[in-house]
Amino acid sequence: QIIQGIILGAIGFTALYTFYPLLSFVVPEMWALFLSITAVAILVITLVKYPEWYVIDVCGIMVGVGSIAMLGISLSIFLVIILLIVLAIYDAISVYKTKHMIDLADTVLYLKLPVILVIPKIRGYSLLKETKSLKEKLEEGEERDAFFMGLGDIVIPGFLVASTFHNITSNGLFIALSVMFGTLVGFAVLMRVVVKGKPQAGLPYLCSGAILGYLVSSYLLFGELVGLTFPT
Repeated sequence: QIIQGIILGAIGFTALYTFYPLLSFVVPEMWALFLSITAVAILVITLVKYPEWYVIDVCGIMVGVGSIAMLGISLSIFLVIILLIVLAIYDAISVYKTKHMIDLADTVLYLKLPVILVIPKIRGYSLLKETKSLKEKLEEGEERDAFFMGLGDIVIPGFLVASTFHNITSNGLFIALSVMFGTLVGFAVLMRVVVKGKPQAGLPYLCSGAILGYLVSSYLLFGELVGLTFPT
């Protein structure tokens, strides 16, 4: 419950930083702050009282948007690429070697926290009516009614999208879109493996696609790795 409270607080804080800048464009700042706090309160209360899969997904998307924007513009392209490589290796180890990522996913699903996205495979699916854990279904070879994707699989490659757009002044948008396209190509390859029914580490596919999108577009446009400044 303590962990759940901490994560819900972090979710509310991140959602506030997502709503407030956007609302500030259309209403005065005081109104933007009031509406943002109200929206966050409704979001968190709904998440606690009725954590159905679509509520979790909406909250997860809002948190993802804020996280990508805040961290993506705060880090250099070099640091983001290093981060993507390290986390992709960790993801692969945690899924294929230690397998603790499956236990973590079960815990998150039990607590109904929006750090995982739920994609139903059947009409009328309800997360609230799930009686078996993900690990139990895998051990019994039971068909799952939904796909589960960690929010980090979206947020972490998204850092590179935001970082390239923010740090590259010329053609930054094109390179950012190329990174996004590379991530989607990696996602398509990932889904071809996922449909076989076994848990897969998403970041090795998604981060590889994102980094390749940056490398290819950077060399095509500039003939070099533009924006890749090394720390001194």
